[in-house]
Amino acid sequence: MKNSRIRILVGAVTLAVTATAFASPASVALSQAVQRGAHIFNTDSFGSHERNAHGQHTTCSTCHIDGGRVMGRLPNGKRIPSLVNAAAIFPRYNPKMHKVITLETQIRSCVHNGLLGHPPAYGSQTMADLVSYLGSLAHGQRVMIGGKPH
Repeated sequence: MKNSRIRILVGAVTLAVTATAFASPASVALSQAVQRGAHIFNTDSFGSHERNAHGQHTTCSTCHIDGGRVMGRLPNGKRIPSLVNAAAIFPRYNPKMHKVITLETQIRSCVHNGLLGHPPAYGSQTMADLVSYLGSLAHGQRVMIGGKPH
């Protein structure tokens, strides 16, 4: 039984290495951006000194539960939509700002107003990584510019 587990593990590792070896540079770079974006989403406080109920620094995942895959909750208890289709509905009109905004503008607004942190700059690697992560959540979602979040 132990040998069969080892063979399965070795086979899985070999498959993963082989798949990576034949992956295009573009797909590897995008995969890495998604991974970095997920890490940023779950760990970066963007310089905020705010803390959650457990005394930890606030991050995107403080409100956007399960990496944004399910409906979230603000500190005041208000429910917020999941982020599964966020990348598929921007640009969209923001009635509070009285203008059409992009996903990047929304991210900056959340970091500034929600986390009380320093938003990533437009065009920065951090912004590209966050947008890549949110794009990965929207994989398979119908593109509906201006649509409603799920």
